[in-house]
Amino acid sequence: MMPKLHSVIANGARFSARSGDILLDAALVSGVDLPHDCRAGRCGTCVMRLRKGWTFGGESRQQGMIYACRARVFSDLTLEYDVLPPVDCLDARVTRLINLAHDVVEVSILPTRRVPLLPGQYCRFTFRGFPSRAFSPTEPLDRMGGGRSFRLNVKRVPGGCVSPNFGRLIKVGHPVKVEGPYGSAFLRPGKTQRLVLVAGGTGFAPIWSIVDAALRENPRRQIVLIAGVRDLRSFYMWPALNRVARVPNVSVIATAEEQYEAHPAVRRGRPHDHLPRLTANDIVYAAGAPRMVDEVARVAEAARAMFYCDPFEASGQGKDSSGWLNVLSWISV
Repeated sequence: MMPKLHSVIANGARFSARSGDILLDAALVSGVDLPHDCRAGRCGTCVMRLRKGWTFGGESRQQGMIYACRARVFSDLTLEYDVLPPVDCLDARVTRLINLAHDVVEVSILPTRRVPLLPGQYCRFTFRGFPSRAFSPTEPLDRMGGGRSFRLNVKRVPGGCVSPNFGRLIKVGHPVKVEGPYGSAFLRPGKTQRLVLVAGGTGFAPIWSIVDAALRENPRRQIVLIAGVRDLRSFYMWPALNRVARVPNVSVIATAEEQYEAHPAVRRGRPHDHLPRLTANDIVYAAGAPRMVDEVARVAEAARAMFYCDPFEASGQGKDSSGWLNVLSWISV
C-alpha cells in the first residue's frame, strides 16, 4: 500500500510529502529550501509555526511551533516561518587577536564582502586546518560598531581543538571560511516591549549584539541586561556594561558564582538567580550554558513571555563549546 500523499504549504510555497516523511527532507527533495542548519533539532533555524494540520515529533516547547528537521508529516499542512537572510559562504582572514580575560580572546575576522547578519544570529567559521565551529559575532565592547569585520568572543577551552590555538597556530592572516548566517534568535525590529537579556560567559556575544541594535533602533526602550560568569576573573564585559549603565532606561546586573574578593558592583550567584519579575509583555533572550538557558526558559514560560535562546552546546568530547542558536517562544494569546 502506497503512503498517502499530503499537500504542504510553507510561506506560500507548495510541495508534496508522503505520510511519515520528515518535513524538511520532503521540502528539500521538492526543491523548496526551508531555512535549516544542524538538522538535529538544536540550532532552531528550521523552527516554524504550524497553522493547519498535524505532525508527529519535532514539537518545540512553544505550543504550535515545530522543528521541520524532526517533524513527520501525517496530514495536509500550512506553515509559517521567519524569512532569514540568505546563507552565503565566503573567504576571510584573521585580522586581530586580543585577550579580553585570562580565558577569553576576541578574534577579529575580515570577510571578502559583507554578510547580512541579523543581531543575535551566528555563522560557522572554519579556520584552515581546524574543524568548523559556530560562533555568534558581536559588536565592539567599548565603542560603536560598523564595518564588515566579525568580532568573536571565544572562551579558551583546555584541550579544545580550536580555541587554545588562537595566537599559537591561528595567528593574524590565518585563512577562514565563513558560512551563514544561521539562527532564529535574532532581534525583531519594530518592537517596543521591555527586553530582558540574560548572558552567561561568552553568551554575552549575541546578547551584546542585540543590546547594541535595540538601542540604535529605539534609545528609549526599556532593557534589563544580566551578564554573569562563574569566575570573576573571566568578567570581560565591563567596557560594554559601563557604556549602557549610563542609559536611564537600561538596568544592568552583573553576577559571578565565585568571587575571589568581594566587588560592590557584582552580585553573587548565577544570571537566572537575578531575573526581574517577568510578564507576558516581556521579550526575553538567554545565551550561554544550557542549564542556565533552561532555567530562564522555565521562568519565561511561566510568565508566558516571548523567549528566544542560544544554548552553547558542547561540540564533542575533547572539543570546544560552540553556540547553537535555538529559538523557543511563548507568546501570550
